[in-house]
Amino acid sequence: MISDYLQIWIDKAPVLAASIGAVLFMAGFAALLGFRQTARLDEAGLQRLASAEGARVEASVIAADGKSALVRLDGARLMIVRVMGADISARIAPAASARVSIGGGKLRVIFADTGFPALHMKLNEPPPWLADLGEAR
Repeated sequence: MISDYLQIWIDKAPVLAASIGAVLFMAGFAALLGFRQTARLDEAGLQRLASAEGARVEASVIAADGKSALVRLDGARLMIVRVMGADISARIAPAASARVSIGGGKLRVIFADTGFPALHMKLNEPPPWLADLGEAR
């Protein structure tokens, strides 16, 4: 019984080896094409995103890992920016529609629109303007 099972594996070994080789080839090719590249946020990029929406940046804070940001725009609006692989997602919402809490080196923003996920960021040092938006814990 065990010898029959072992014989099946031996018979299928070339197909299995070819499959593993094909997967490794595709992974290597994707790496050569830049599959692992990710975007990083900076102040200039936030300014460009706001300008594209016809808004002006009043203040901003970028997460310690550079993958998310919260931006206070003119007109009592907030822009939420997230890195998504090699691309960047931005959304503008009224400041009144967000509940902001700060504490323990973390920023948490929950939106009235339940379809939009909460923003969680680790901060080295929260800027003073965040205290105007939410409650410190």
